[in-house]
Amino acid sequence: MASKTGSATGNTLRRLRPWAVIRAAIWGLSCVLFVVNLVSNATSESESAYPLKPITVIVPFNTGGESDAFARMIQHAAAQHKLLGQELVIQNIGGAGATIGSGRARKADPDGYTMMILHEALLTAQSSGKVSYGAESFEPIAATGKTRLIIAVRDDSPYQTLSEIMAAAVETPDQLVFAANLGAPVHYAGLILERQLPGSAFRYTQTGGGAQRFEAVVGGHADVSAFSLGEYISYKAGGLRAIAISAPQRDPRVPEILTAREQGFDFVHANMHFWWFPKGTDQAKIDRIAKLLEDCMETDIVQNQLATRLSDPLILTGDKMHDELADRISKIQSVDSASPDVLPNIPLIILAATGLCLAGMMLPMFKLFLGMSPGGDRQVQTEMEDGEPLLSGNDKKRYWATVTKVALLTTLYILSLEYLPMDYRWLTMGFICLFGIVIGPGGIVFRRLRPFPIFVDVVVLVPFWIYAVFQSGLHIELP
Repeated sequence: MASKTGSATGNTLRRLRPWAVIRAAIWGLSCVLFVVNLVSNATSESESAYPLKPITVIVPFNTGGESDAFARMIQHAAAQHKLLGQELVIQNIGGAGATIGSGRARKADPDGYTMMILHEALLTAQSSGKVSYGAESFEPIAATGKTRLIIAVRDDSPYQTLSEIMAAAVETPDQLVFAANLGAPVHYAGLILERQLPGSAFRYTQTGGGAQRFEAVVGGHADVSAFSLGEYISYKAGGLRAIAISAPQRDPRVPEILTAREQGFDFVHANMHFWWFPKGTDQAKIDRIAKLLEDCMETDIVQNQLATRLSDPLILTGDKMHDELADRISKIQSVDSASPDVLPNIPLIILAATGLCLAGMMLPMFKLFLGMSPGGDRQVQTEMEDGEPLLSGNDKKRYWATVTKVALLTTLYILSLEYLPMDYRWLTMGFICLFGIVIGPGGIVFRRLRPFPIFVDVVVLVPFWIYAVFQSGLHIELP
């Protein structure tokens, strides 16, 4: 008997050993990464001289647009004149109307080594409901450059003026395609024009940054779009034609372009590039980068390139920058309040999809309680293999209690991800833990199983590894 018992124990250990090794390796790697992260943060926090390493500049658009060109211009000036002592590293994280990149910048460590360049798309995305955060989630550093917007069509378009295309938008509403980055300033340019002429309506298509909008217009996929003056100068030879500029009077550098005001539309707007640090960044580091930007704007490199791109070499810091920011927020909010909501309710869609998935998961159990097999036939089996009843008298009540708890827990989790300024990893860890308590040991589904070690592994490791894969590998923003 003892021999059989020992043999059984040995077999069990042999079966468990591979999993134990794998489990130990996963925990070991996770602990090493955690310690490295702590040491890195502690080192950066103790630094007295700033910067001691390269600074990442997040451009939340793909390469080739106005923001990307401006960031690389500053990068070049800082390197050529040795204004920083460290390198500025441009990181393009485009997608979702700049919200993937801005979300990643918002969640970056406020150590002064990650900043972002983004115009008022940060403000319009919040105002339109595309994201729940805005300028209040960042530390503004400076506002640089000043360039007007150009309303442009393909060079062989039948519309010669802004008045003509707006008249067509009245005659055939929702037919003219306006290439835009939904929720971004270009989108708002179209909304402002619509508000100027009652009855007019464009059909907006999510396109992306300046390079993508240019391709959409000249490729015949869109009828009209808006570009910065610098973008228009770059793309003009490729087949663009301007029909209006958002200036109070004609720009002497492009005197042939009529203003929107000349054509009866009170559309005056100038784009500026705002630079942002994550919330909580030390003021001394903000001041250091603000000084860097001021120095860069004074260099011949920047002055010449801005002149070529027909952009004013303006820089605002301190109170003037905050006043400019407040004025733009006020104007954007006034436009949005009078504009139709053309953006989908993303949180509601996610909530509905999650609800459907949960319903699908619970349906087989529901049929089981009705005495049906998952395929729909009358359930025949009523006992487990060991003779224990498959369903007890209180199973139905416990089942519905579990369904209700899971639904409420999932709803709370999704709403927390959307509206609470909390890290995805901690929220997900709490969600998995509570989910396991509801349906795990002692729950209706797994009441006979108590895999506590595996439960701990899942709760602790899964959120962190998912976060690492999405953030570092796929560059997909998680809260």
